[in-house]
Amino acid sequence: MELKVGDIFKCPEGYNAKIVWIREDKKVIAVRCPQKHFDKVAKVVDNTKPALSYRRHPTKERTIYAENMVFLISI
Repeated sequence: MELKVGDIFKCPEGYNAKIVWIREDKKVIAVRCPQKHFDKVAKVVDNTKPALSYRRHPTKERTIYAENMVFLISI
């Protein structure tokens, strides 16, 4: 199977992604996926509430997604 930059390949989560890089020995490729990945929950400062004490602020949780993620895939 001959792969070229610009071809469509599946990302690790199963979405269609575009090949953006191929290593010279053709054993590793990089694919860019336009879908959202890794819904990770992060704590961020909630500035709508007053500070608790010096350098302590109330926090809230926010879900973080990454778009256009690039994955390295070994073939």
